[in-house]
Amino acid sequence: MSTIAHTYRKNLFLGLLFFVFGLPMVQAQPPKEQAWKTLQGHWEGSFIKNNASQPIKIHFYKKDKAYYSLQVIEEWHPQFGEFELPVYIDSLGVITTNTGHGKAILSLDSNNLEINGYLDKKVPAIYVHLKKVPPPPLPAYTVEEVSIKHKGVTLSGHLHLPDRLSGTAMILVGGRGCYAGSTKYDLYAKILREYGVAVIAFNKRGTGKSSGDCNSATVDDLAEDVFAWKKYLEARPENFENIGVLGSSAGGWVMVKAQEKANFDFMISIVGPSTSVEEQQFQSMEYGLSFYKLSQEARAHIKEYTQLMFTGKSNRKTYERFRELLAMAETEDWKQLLDDTDIPASPEAIKALWVRRHSYDPGKVLSKYENPFLAIYGEIDWIVPYRENIQELEQFFSGERANLLTTIVAHNAEHGTEVKGEYITLPNNQSYWHFFRISPQLIIGIVDFLKKNELIATR
Repeated sequence: MSTIAHTYRKNLFLGLLFFVFGLPMVQAQPPKEQAWKTLQGHWEGSFIKNNASQPIKIHFYKKDKAYYSLQVIEEWHPQFGEFELPVYIDSLGVITTNTGHGKAILSLDSNNLEINGYLDKKVPAIYVHLKKVPPPPLPAYTVEEVSIKHKGVTLSGHLHLPDRLSGTAMILVGGRGCYAGSTKYDLYAKILREYGVAVIAFNKRGTGKSSGDCNSATVDDLAEDVFAWKKYLEARPENFENIGVLGSSAGGWVMVKAQEKANFDFMISIVGPSTSVEEQQFQSMEYGLSFYKLSQEARAHIKEYTQLMFTGKSNRKTYERFRELLAMAETEDWKQLLDDTDIPASPEAIKALWVRRHSYDPGKVLSKYENPFLAIYGEIDWIVPYRENIQELEQFFSGERANLLTTIVAHNAEHGTEVKGEYITLPNNQSYWHFFRISPQLIIGIVDFLKKNELIATR
């Protein structure tokens, strides 16, 4: 071996030793921290099953030293579809989190900024694929916390104001329950403000920051509250050209009752009855019996129970009969047709049942209403069946006023306008998996109605 070659190899060996042992040691990040460094931020992708997909957006962030995700499934809007859920990363960097469809097990591709995974225990498999995206731009709207006082009650909520106003404002009226909605993050408001509609989302009296007593409120009380919000919007500096109302379920009765004083420029009823409260209760009883395939004995007993809700006297004898029928409801499986507010806690409570405090027939008001009216129903909704309600509406809006009425029956939708997940067969032997979602006819129908009546502008 030449002296030059020997010297080269010696120097190369010494150089390698210096590279390995002579340089400062760099500590490699554990997989958990390394994964999180890439994971935090915004991602978009889909659930995938067979040949179908459902979009999802996820924002990964840290809160109180723990990992979280805000997940948005827009096809579940406006009823629900936004979830804050914890995120876990194991020692190997495997990511797990719950989703609206089940537990997701995810693997991160840090180089290509993509996530691939699947939902645990789903057969056939449901896959998840996400890609990292830039943070969204600043919002083109403001959300203002607002409150008003009316007849001794303080009502609180939020006003959603788009930067580019259409001139239209809307009040949202919720259904039967006494629960505090998330008015700041209301999903109807989130959608409508994209079209320039200002929206009032408020907590019913006795819920959230609103004072009063929801459990003793009457339909007149709740209608007064809606009327008060109408007056508030009229006094706003935006000078709205059109102020309307959207009522969901029992909120449909409340908005029509409010119309007696409010004179809304338009009304939108989402699975809201056009029949009286008593008619609706008996109709839902009949449809519910068929929906759940209950017996003839159950039919007789629930019919008696429903009649007692409206006409039973507030005494011990009637109360005891309620208790006997409720015992039968357990064995005959029809208690599921009752709301908690259909069950009296005492003889005195019979006269304060929800159906008595809210007894109302919207027919007289609707027969004289002179502005656009939209009604959307679910095709398989047994609580507010579409046939009877559309028939009533067509009678109320007859003759020259027929063009004011728009009705939509959402295909295969239930009372929440939700449509179940199932396989759909198409012509030519084609099929696909239809993910659970809120019927697309709901939002499309609302936007088309607003556009047709020149309440918003679209492309």
